[in-house]
Amino acid sequence: MLRFLLLCIVLFTFSSLVYSQSNSLLTEEELEDEFVYTDIEKALKNTAEVYILDLSSQGLTKVPKTISRFRNVQIVILSDNQLSEFPPELARLKKLQILYIDSNNIETLYLDTSDPRSFQNLESIYVGFNPLKIIPENIKNIDLMMVSLSGCKYLDLNEVFTPLASISGLEHLDLSHLNLDTIPWEVANLYGLKILDLSANPSMEWDTSFRFLSQNRSIEEIILQHNRLSMLSEELTRFQNLEALDLSYNDKLSIRQVLDVTKNIEQLRSLDLSHCKIRELPSSIGDHKKLWDLFLNNNNLVRIPGEIGKIEELETIDLSYNEIMELPEEFGDLQSLEHILIGNNPLEFLPRDMANLKDLKYIELPKNTLEKDVKKSLKTMFPEAEIEFIKADEDN
Repeated sequence: MLRFLLLCIVLFTFSSLVYSQSNSLLTEEELEDEFVYTDIEKALKNTAEVYILDLSSQGLTKVPKTISRFRNVQIVILSDNQLSEFPPELARLKKLQILYIDSNNIETLYLDTSDPRSFQNLESIYVGFNPLKIIPENIKNIDLMMVSLSGCKYLDLNEVFTPLASISGLEHLDLSHLNLDTIPWEVANLYGLKILDLSANPSMEWDTSFRFLSQNRSIEEIILQHNRLSMLSEELTRFQNLEALDLSYNDKLSIRQVLDVTKNIEQLRSLDLSHCKIRELPSSIGDHKKLWDLFLNNNNLVRIPGEIGKIEELETIDLSYNEIMELPEEFGDLQSLEHILIGNNPLEFLPRDMANLKDLKYIELPKNTLEKDVKKSLKTMFPEAEIEFIKADEDN
């Protein structure tokens, strides 16, 4: 009897292990190493090894039914085709985590959730730039973390947020390119929301919208790219947990006014001012003492003020693609710096005190302009850092 029980335990353990392995998902790091299949016929010859399937821009009017054979696929990309309906075969992909089905002709988002195993692993769905009008109620049956509705200009905004508010785990919502004039009040009720993308809504009434939206205490990141902003709403200071603010691609910004506002956002840790045609960085940048990440790349900066050295907690700074000829001595005061990107600048020398940056892990420098003696001394200055040289002709 004891031998029989032991045998049962062994068999149960073995079957559980096999089941666990068959249902396990690759991590994000593991997926980065996987081959991306773009030819479905070639992929069908090796279905068990297909984790990423990219059928974008192939003129598809329907998805081949054979797609259901890819039982291990975790990322499916169907962007930029001519699909007119949501493919029902996708419900059979039990391991599907990320779905791109944007830029098609889909009017109805039909999600068959009658089988509880359907979409059980789906976390992110990109349905932007489709003529969608509504979001189905049963979307609440899927534990989505990210939804992109970018460019869905036919959406009935009075209806769309009711089902979205029922998704308890929704953390990231993309409402870019929707021509919004105010933020729908229902967004404030998405209590788990952490990241909100409001890019390319240049007609937005920002003061009123942010005043109302600030009632949502969970928001940690706001993305405001391509909004033709010239001034930044002071209502942003109401956000108690706002850690990251992306203002890139707003080339009319008054940078002084922006810094006067952002220095009062208490929890702000990341500020993106890239692609804003900034010519001069005010000394008030030094008032942002709690910043961890600062992105000033792709501007017209010639110099960096010494006050930059006051941002003692700064870990990453991107100054690439500017016209910077020298860095201030105070750059060496940034003792927490781990990543420096300053390629594609006419930089010739580095301040000696930069040798004090003991935590530096990565530095990107211009190859064409840096003096030879400086290049030779880099390994001594930054013995633990990865050093990469960028040629000037690698402009972007």
